[in-house]
Amino acid sequence: MSACAKWCLAAVSIVCFAAGVVLSHRVEPGIRVEAVTLAGNTPALQFIPSGPGPHPVVLLAHGLTGSKEMFFRFGEALAAAGFVCVSVDLPGHGASEQAFSFAGTVQALEKVTHALGPVDVFIGHSMGAYAGAGALHDAGLNPRLFIAVGAIPNLGEHGPPLLLLAGRFEEFATPARLKARTDARVVISPNSDHAFELFDGYLVKTAVEAACTAVGRSLPTSIPNSWRWRLFGMVLALLGAVVLALRLPAFPSRWALMRGPVVWVIVVGAFILCSGTWIGAVPHLRHIPLQIGVMIVGWLMITGAARLRLPRWSLAPLTVAVAMICAVVGAPIPAFFAALFVLALLAGTILGSIAARRGSRRDGDIAMAIHVGYVVGQWLPFPVLAFVKLLLGF
Repeated sequence: MSACAKWCLAAVSIVCFAAGVVLSHRVEPGIRVEAVTLAGNTPALQFIPSGPGPHPVVLLAHGLTGSKEMFFRFGEALAAAGFVCVSVDLPGHGASEQAFSFAGTVQALEKVTHALGPVDVFIGHSMGAYAGAGALHDAGLNPRLFIAVGAIPNLGEHGPPLLLLAGRFEEFATPARLKARTDARVVISPNSDHAFELFDGYLVKTAVEAACTAVGRSLPTSIPNSWRWRLFGMVLALLGAVVLALRLPAFPSRWALMRGPVVWVIVVGAFILCSGTWIGAVPHLRHIPLQIGVMIVGWLMITGAARLRLPRWSLAPLTVAVAMICAVVGAPIPAFFAALFVLALLAGTILGSIAARRGSRRDGDIAMAIHVGYVVGQWLPFPVLAFVKLLLGF
């Protein structure tokens, strides 16, 4: 490739990166999204419609390892239908500085409910649904409609109407278990599993229609589609970042160890810039010690595999086997977190291959270890002790 062609490719990659970052922050017209702090110490996102009020209120609570940003598509669609939506970071998750415990999640929802006033609709995903049921039992929450996504909460004899949403491939609240409930309406999407239910358009549309019916509002004629621009922008920016990373020249010997970190910053930095507002990828300072610890463990695993002459990609199938064993023996939470390691290892393998290009295996191993530390440390509940207690069941 000629020098001119190389410069043109670099310029196109930079343009794709910049355009992707801009598109990835697109929000549906007429909706304002604000970052706020409620009840003293609970970070939240508010989705506010532009139309005249009064607006019914929807409270959104994410699941284990989640964050307030992961409910972005639900919040945006509900705001477009005329609701004020509040998505919170539960203790130990996202930007919350509170220690994680299940009792703490229930108390946080009770405090937020008192701060907001009457909540018309509650939507919880996985752990968030169970925490919402706990707040309901303690008389802190009294919505007209309770929507559980990927969960089967018990609302009690005098609880509000219950809508259960899940994907066909739901691993925990399986469709068979959901359909066995006679006290709730059940809707199963054919397209998603536990992790992707919050991004499932069919479930979003169902939740919006049910919320409108519950408060007596007219049904919207369409669901916002700005998520397509955000997704396209993220793909475009990542494509530009990967091309730039692949075109990095060989580093001088004295800077050889920097190739892995540089590749990680370019590629994962693009992901953070493009998805941080609606997936929650922006790093939090208090997670850094945990991320460093996991990074060291990941480095030892990866270098151990290298000594055994195992390729980097072999670590992901081994972790999949661990996840499957945990699922078979009836340990869903360890299986869930093993799956988190799998995702980190798969993406880390790709980053390692990019870093090793025009470099060495060590460069790829460093990039992979950094990525494993970032992903696992970013989405594990904080602090680690509470997570270990959760795994052990005490």
